[in-house]
Amino acid sequence: MTNKPEHIETVCSQNTHLKSLFLRARQLNQLNIILQQALPIQFVNHCHLANISEKSIIIHTDNANFASLIRFQAASLCKALSQHLPHPVSKLEVKVKPTFLPLTSDTSTNISLSSDAAANALNRTAQSMEEGTLKTAMENLAKRYQTD
Repeated sequence: MTNKPEHIETVCSQNTHLKSLFLRARQLNQLNIILQQALPIQFVNHCHLANISEKSIIIHTDNANFASLIRFQAASLCKALSQHLPHPVSKLEVKVKPTFLPLTSDTSTNISLSSDAAANALNRTAQSMEEGTLKTAMENLAKRYQTD
């Protein structure tokens, strides 16, 4: 018997808390699209709507320079979003949230050991351990790497 995944709207209709979260996320997504259309083109890939309350808009940007420049656009952005809200917003907050990319390195971080060096390291580790199955396994592994 397989359970097919239910559509999000079906799940939300059964849980009022999930339904309100889903509707809020949908509203913020639609308002973010409106914001993106109202922003100058150079800001579009660096800014998004984070939250909106009765009187204020919170925008996240990945760069402090963009944050400063967006603040100059506050009046036009508030006006553009107010047209799609029940209450006009008059305050704009811009917060810098840098996007962190994973570090990449051109050099390899792999350490290579010769078979003898690996066997010696395993033997030293095994000698420092108490008697037991792990110590025996380490010794057997070391024997595999030892060259005669």
